[in-house]
Amino acid sequence: MANATWTWRPLTTGDAPALARVNAAVEAVDRTGEHFSEQDIRDELEDEVIDLERDSLAALDADGDLVAYARVHARADVRDVDRVRADGAVVPAARGRGLGRRLLAWSEERAERMHRARHPGTSGAVIVVAHESNAGKEALVRAAGYEAIRWEHTMTHALDAALPDVPPTPRGLTLTPFSAERDEAVRRAHCEAFADHWASTPPDPARWARWYTGSRAFRPDVSRLAVDGDQVAGYALSYFWAADAAATGVREAFLGQIGVRPAWRRRGLGGLLLAESLRSYQAAGYQRAALAVDTANATGALGLYTRAGFAVNDTWAIWAKPLG
Repeated sequence: MANATWTWRPLTTGDAPALARVNAAVEAVDRTGEHFSEQDIRDELEDEVIDLERDSLAALDADGDLVAYARVHARADVRDVDRVRADGAVVPAARGRGLGRRLLAWSEERAERMHRARHPGTSGAVIVVAHESNAGKEALVRAAGYEAIRWEHTMTHALDAALPDVPPTPRGLTLTPFSAERDEAVRRAHCEAFADHWASTPPDPARWARWYTGSRAFRPDVSRLAVDGDQVAGYALSYFWAADAAATGVREAFLGQIGVRPAWRRRGLGGLLLAESLRSYQAAGYQRAALAVDTANATGALGLYTRAGFAVNDTWAIWAKPLG
């Protein structure tokens, strides 16, 4: 590969097997804890919010093997800043040959065009997320003028360890498993609960159905709701990724979203939903619980998780560069 000549083209949905191999090669070196099956990748490639022809770029070596790629995507709605996220990777064997620089430059150019076409009247930024172990990616974005603006922890809790007691359910409320007939009410509750969170945009029904309760990984049996009559006051939605279990040998339940609507806060619902989720994971045979948390979360989520026995496992930095 030392004297490779690269061929450049957009990604296609048929690249799922090749991308699975790329991601596996990257994970073997970078150790981010992320594993993707071919189906996981196909689901992402088929997401209608990404125009692969315009919003992706891949590099192939002389043998036709995919060795690097980049994708840019952004939400249709903007609250404060139009944040265009750039994702990508270079296989370890092809690093140090300028592929990362070219893909990052292409991502910035594409992000600028997207921003000007969609939200020219607002501030814009390119966002790149880098794992703490990936010194090369950090050096790449730093040299390109990016600044680390936020940090996110991945936290885990072994389910054979002591679990927090489940506190009493507040008077007038009921704790119940997720049910499909409440799905839209849960979506609206999530939009309200996360209205003030950094970079949060409310998922519309289509996005909700694809990536939240309609995701292949969603596990309704270990997802919980706190209801007040016909109102959803709080919720905890959980997921399981088979690719992670296959790679690690550990069945891990991931607490993807937990929220309490403002009118029901300060009544202990967050701690109740968290403790009940852990108990449900244990009863269902999971070996570990995991979640992700913004270290600057204004609701005190980091403290809640720490008190429940979660420990930091990984840290991701969010790097940003202004557009326009």
